Amino acid sequence: MFGYIRPFQPELRIKEYEAYRSVYCGLCKELGRRYGVFFRLTLSYDFTFLAILSMSLRQSSPDFFAIRCPINPFKKCSACRLEGVTSQVAAQAAVTLYYKCRDHLSDEKLLCRLPVYGLFPLFGRSWKRARASLPAFDCLMEEMMRQQRQVELQFAGLDLSAEPTAHALSAICEKLSDDPTQRRVLSRFGYLLGRYIYLMDALDDLEKDEKKQRFNPFLQQYTVEKIKNLSYSPAVESIHGTIAELEKAFALLELNDWRPILENIVSFGLKQSLQKALQKKEKNT
Repeated sequence: MFGYIRPFQPELRIKEYEAYRSVYCGLCKELGRRYGVFFRLTLSYDFTFLAILSMSLRQSSPDFFAIRCPINPFKKCSACRLEGVTSQVAAQAAVTLYYKCRDHLSDEKLLCRLPVYGLFPLFGRSWKRARASLPAFDCLMEEMMRQQRQVELQFAGLDLSAEPTAHALSAICEKLSDDPTQRRVLSRFGYLLGRYIYLMDALDDLEKDEKKQRFNPFLQQYTVEKIKNLSYSPAVESIHGTIAELEKAFALLELNDWRPILENIVSFGLKQSLQKALQKKEKNT
């Protein structure tokens, strides 16, 4: 995951924002405890969303407790942890980081690989520890990366290129509930969420992929110059259409008190991430 699934803070109530931050801090602490202090720096908003979605489907209440942030040890902050959720999501984050680094090593040229080569033994040790607790998730990620490489070698179109990520998130979200009806909705929701992540990443990397002559689904039909002249509308329309379908699937989910935070992310945060990506492109022109 890549950090696109985040809340839109102006639309969150203070208590909702504090609860969101508590989940983030709880995951940060769990990553540090299980995999080392360095891994705290790798936590993305996407895994915070996944943790909150998992909590929103549970009947048990999480624990809130005070911790000291390593960035500012003189200040206490609230952390949230739920047994069976926080540790699992932390392990998923460690496994995902490992495969993301492997992908980076296969895509980049030698000079860009060197920093990752230096850290790869650390990633590998943590990956083995995380994989031991989540072997099925590890297999899912490995298969997703294999399928992604395959569709890129075939120069597949936009929809086929997004399928590996979409199917992986579908499988992840489906397993968050034992209820058959909820599982069907979660499967659809996860599929669309994975598609959104893939499309956002492709849009974000558009200029870099063209410069480095790497595969990008939008570059199958357009040059960067052409899509820029269209105000990135082919990408924007695809992403907005995916968000619209996501909102429909989300409305069918039966969630507990965490729902307002998730609703904020789905209804406002995803669109805000798109706007930020477009604004960044405007500044770089």
